[in-house]
Amino acid sequence: MSEIVSSSKPAPRNGRDLVDDAISTPQAAVVLFSLSWCSFCRAAKQLLDQIGVKYRVIELDQGEFLEPNLQSEVRGRLKEITHSNTLPQLFIGGEGLGGYTETAVALRSTKLAQILTKHGIASTLPSPD
Repeated sequence: MSEIVSSSKPAPRNGRDLVDDAISTPQAAVVLFSLSWCSFCRAAKQLLDQIGVKYRVIELDQGEFLEPNLQSEVRGRLKEITHSNTLPQLFIGGEGLGGYTETAVALRSTKLAQILTKHGIASTLPSPD
């Protein structure tokens, strides 16, 4: 079963810093920005759980993100990085992989296994050749 990790660092000053800190934290090399009610977000979490990847999930509709300015800043920064307004958004080793659809395609094509291996992230996927 996959473990959801969290950071013990103090909260960043703004949404931009939060995103940048989250995707560059070595202790959480896999980060998923999500909405708790979103079916694609749930599917992305299930996919990561099924392949045994430890990840940090940041639910943008809970806790501190209920503050509209912070959520807006986070979503704005994600759009700058990914060129997409949609969630989920998955980052592995600081690299944006995309949403659920891109992650599922990467799984089927062995790209996901290659990225995980490149960043030294354990999973139950066969090692890419």
